[in-house]
Amino acid sequence: MTAITVPTAALILDRTTRTIWRRIADGSLPAITEDDRQKIPLDAVIREACIPIDPDDYELVTGTDAGDAESQCDLALLFLLRDRPHIAMPLLNLAAKDDYPEALYQIARCHIAGKGVPRDGNAGIMWLARAASRGHSVAQEQMRVVRESGTGTDLDALDALLERIEQRVVFAALETTATR
Repeated sequence: MTAITVPTAALILDRTTRTIWRRIADGSLPAITEDDRQKIPLDAVIREACIPIDPDDYELVTGTDAGDAESQCDLALLFLLRDRPHIAMPLLNLAAKDDYPEALYQIARCHIAGKGVPRDGNAGIMWLARAASRGHSVAQEQMRVVRESGTGTDLDALDALLERIEQRVVFAALETTATR
């Protein structure tokens, strides 16, 4: 039986760890002991998750629980898509500790747009530069354009500019891939 730790379950259920422990104690949430730790069966968490999680994405949950930065980032993107940035940000921050470029990039976009964090262009540009320095191709192009244009004070304009650049870079990559 696949099971995940209490902190991961708390994130996915959008509850505090204290609430999870209370539910384990009162029997309303099952728990098993694995590796001398209390864990929650994955199916119990999925049933009560605050967003729908497809079976194809269960690996993201177990990968997140195991500390895999790519899984943490991808699971965060699911929460962002479901308008749950307050859950996505802790997951992105976990992946950012491993300097995972996509997580660094998504944190930048969240700061610039004010999703899950206060809107802050300076922090957004800092995270964008960090993503670019780790090889994120969209962030690299965005930083190049931001430097050349001097954009940065009008956050709405910056957000729109970054969106246009991202689309251009992604479409160019898709076109290159399609012609091979």
